[in-house]
Amino acid sequence: MFLADLLDLVLPATCAGCDEPATGPLCEPCRAALAAVRPGRTRPVPEPPGLPPAFALAAYAGSLRRMLIQYKERNRHELAPVLGGLLARVVAATPDLRGPLVLVPVPATTAAARRRYGDHIDRIAHHAAGALRRRGVEAGVAGLLRALPKREDSAELSAAERARAARQAFALRGHRAPGGTVVLVDDIITTGSTLAASATRLAAGGVRVDRVAVLAATQRQA
Repeated sequence: MFLADLLDLVLPATCAGCDEPATGPLCEPCRAALAAVRPGRTRPVPEPPGLPPAFALAAYAGSLRRMLIQYKERNRHELAPVLGGLLARVVAATPDLRGPLVLVPVPATTAAARRRYGDHIDRIAHHAAGALRRRGVEAGVAGLLRALPKREDSAELSAAERARAARQAFALRGHRAPGGTVVLVDDIITTGSTLAASATRLAAGGVRVDRVAVLAATQRQA
């Protein structure tokens, strides 16, 4: 306890959403702003073939964007329960879902997981499943996909090039999801190509993806 108090004096805590002083991962204004957001349907333009109905908490902007950057690129792992709770809200707000729910995270590559000290989406998915169970919803996580090494940086690709790369990005782990409604989960949806490719790969293994749930939605030009 003394060490933690000393570190707080040397390295004051800041809000991951706005960089203002905070006693936890988020300040009260950012926490209240996120609590007021209502998840909704999102559609990339153009929408890629094979993308199941997708739902997001909010646009990839403001506090949510900063939180995701802090979590992924600054290794602020204390945000995982917060982000997991937000993702659980997206899943819970998705219409016509019947339990048990099976959350399938889009996996990180080995290189990305090493850089971030673990698979960042898998971590959030487990927190989301826990939050859903606390709401009385039967939910679990199934790691059904394995990410293959990336050949190039997808951030520099066009939408068409990103779609081609996504189709070669995943392999099945060799087991099927338990019975239930399958929800594919990720942090951000941009063109939707990665999520569509993940759903298609799962379908090839006999796993139907019923919905997609993400934290943030953005849009790229085709």
